[in-house]
Amino acid sequence: MELADLARWTPIRFDLSGPVPMVDWADLSAERFVEPFFDQTVARWATGPHAKPLVRTGLDALLALDGEPSLEPAGMIFHLPRCGSTLVSRLLGTLPGVIVVAEPSPLNALLGLDPDRVEPATLVRLVRLLVRALGRCRHGDEHHLVLKCTSWNIRRREILAAAFPDTPWVWVQRDPARVLASLLATPPGWLGLQAVPPQTARIFGLDPVAVPARARVEFGARALGAMLAAAAVDPVGRLSIDYADLPTATWQWVAPHFGLANDAAAIERMTEESRFYSKEAAPRVFDGNASERRLMTDAMRKAAERFAEPGYRALASHQ
Repeated sequence: MELADLARWTPIRFDLSGPVPMVDWADLSAERFVEPFFDQTVARWATGPHAKPLVRTGLDALLALDGEPSLEPAGMIFHLPRCGSTLVSRLLGTLPGVIVVAEPSPLNALLGLDPDRVEPATLVRLVRLLVRALGRCRHGDEHHLVLKCTSWNIRRREILAAAFPDTPWVWVQRDPARVLASLLATPPGWLGLQAVPPQTARIFGLDPVAVPARARVEFGARALGAMLAAAAVDPVGRLSIDYADLPTATWQWVAPHFGLANDAAAIERMTEESRFYSKEAAPRVFDGNASERRLMTDAMRKAAERFAEPGYRALASHQ
């Protein structure tokens, strides 16, 4: 296959295990990013009628194809976990001409690299090329790109800020004690990193010697505190919103912050979309947040109050 034939293909995976980094490309030219997460769209495509074999290239293909029509992010969404950020991205995705790329695994692969393996300037260039490739204009009606990052990506926000210095961003947060209760009831993958101290140190900046012996509730609270501290580092272009202000904050504050136009019809569509569970591809009416009904222990409250509450309140005071 000629390189030019990949112009409307999408990088979906990096293989960084060998001496020469490689990129896997998928022909998503007929697909829309309608699922809550990028990887769900890729999975649907892989089992659907338009699936084709992946094409593997070197990293140089990202640079060679960068001249193709692409969008740079109109805005980026960073967040604590379990705080409504997926609802925000789903609602923005209902706006005409807006593409939302949510938590793409190739970006996680780059941001999760050991800093000793890659120079910061090289990483910035790679992240910029990747995001622009994810924002390729494949249908002709794309006008704005919104990038929703994975929760721990806030710890590497300086890379994305260097790649796209003029892009505004939103920080979505929630009462840390409620977040912690939700995480411990249904653990995300990163919570398991407590068993891998070097990765814990790299991603959250926590002491790798002390991490294994800590209670899980304390580890979770410290990780949330690290995310909050990272969100507070550089306020330029930042808008902080709270779970309690959703969904109306999306059309009142977030869309204007990203320069996305919305009118009465757009707000009506977003209001209707907010009736459904945001993390499920098939519509299911939201009947109350299960985490609100989960048991919250004194240990959760105390850990959240000690390690995460100060950062949460500081960011809440700087809308």
